[in-house]
Amino acid sequence: MENNKGWPEPRQPRRGRSSLCPRLRGLLAVTLLITNLTAFALGRNKQRTQHAPLPAKVMKATTVYIQNQTNDPAIADRAYTQLKNWGRYQIVDSKEHADVLLVFALNESHRQRSGSGFVSLYNSQTKAYTYGMVPDGATTITRTFTLMQVVDPKTSDVLWADQQPWRHRHSGTQKLVLALRQRIEEQSLQDAAHTNAN
Repeated sequence: MENNKGWPEPRQPRRGRSSLCPRLRGLLAVTLLITNLTAFALGRNKQRTQHAPLPAKVMKATTVYIQNQTNDPAIADRAYTQLKNWGRYQIVDSKEHADVLLVFALNESHRQRSGSGFVSLYNSQTKAYTYGMVPDGATTITRTFTLMQVVDPKTSDVLWADQQPWRHRHSGTQKLVLALRQRIEEQSLQDAAHTNAN
């Protein structure tokens, strides 16, 4: 049906719907409000991790020596590549010429695990599968970590250290150098802001 302007007449809502829609809208609004308030409260409770300041020796260092104690030459190569890309340090060929040492080593952690495993057996005579859980006894799970230490060559003091687990044959070396870089750059920005404030 058309009105005198040639426009179609708007459809009238069916009975019963008009009273139900406002209720649903109200319920949806309350649900959204509760969800947003909960997310806001949880967000406020999360505190940003604060880092202890790095020693001045780390912040002022300009030369570095890579000491690889892992027996894996690829770890030293990855560290070298990351340091070259960073461009902060001159990489030297002896401890005597280095302000700090980057010492790489491997750590292992061992954990006992016992439980059961899922098995599927096929019977060729009946052409049917049998499924079930079978105890697999105690097993030892070994995890390998790459440890990186920033060491003062004169005192042998460890100035900073971190470690990364191996994942799918990746040693985590790049992540370790990147973590050091982020800490140094973060502290440099804080020091600059503090100096400008004074």
